[in-house]
Amino acid sequence: MKLISILLFFFSNISFAQFAIISDRDGFVNIRKEAKTGNNISDQLNNGFVVYCFEPEKNWINIDYSKNNKDRNGYLYKDRVHYLSEFTKIPLIKETRSQVIFKKDGIDINIESKNFESNSAKLTFLKNDKSILKKINGKDFWGTDGGIPKRTYKNITLVIDNKTIELPKNAFDDLFEPNLFNTKINFDKKNNILYITSSNSDGAGGYEIVWIIEKGKYKERKIAFGF
Repeated sequence: MKLISILLFFFSNISFAQFAIISDRDGFVNIRKEAKTGNNISDQLNNGFVVYCFEPEKNWINIDYSKNNKDRNGYLYKDRVHYLSEFTKIPLIKETRSQVIFKKDGIDINIESKNFESNSAKLTFLKNDKSILKKINGKDFWGTDGGIPKRTYKNITLVIDNKTIELPKNAFDDLFEPNLFNTKINFDKKNNILYITSSNSDGAGGYEIVWIIEKGKYKERKIAFGF
């Protein structure tokens, strides 16, 4: 019984942690070093900025975010965010091991995965331990904890109001072990922003990803460790 309780607590925390955008009537929010007011402001984020939120601590939320190519952490008041999951959901209409398709109201999203072809990739291992993979094709990567990946993204294609958008390869060519069944699509109709999120891993190298498509154009992606 004790083990079951621990597991339920662990998975409930994972299920809560999620991406959100800053949403404050002042147009920005102060990020604090600690979960309290006072002389501890470390940063400011404007409305619409994407952050990764963990379990609230009373009235405060601990967040991870990336700004100016630096990973950062802090706290903000719990009502200063709008969770991506609260935007309109684009439903899944087809799912296989290598493909998921979502569709609603003129929005079609097709995401495919494929086997990772290690023989055609440049793999860089630790000098002192050839069993630990450090880079793939010269890049740091996500999805395993030093092991060679088995799966990778093949393509991510969107059709919005008959306009086709293909995410560039550099939006996903360093992301591995995609769990397509974890993919979720949410649409902020007011601001015409589409969010594609997923929780991926091989069991050890877990990461959270969100791709942001704004007004019919790919804008950026955000990555968090998450768990």
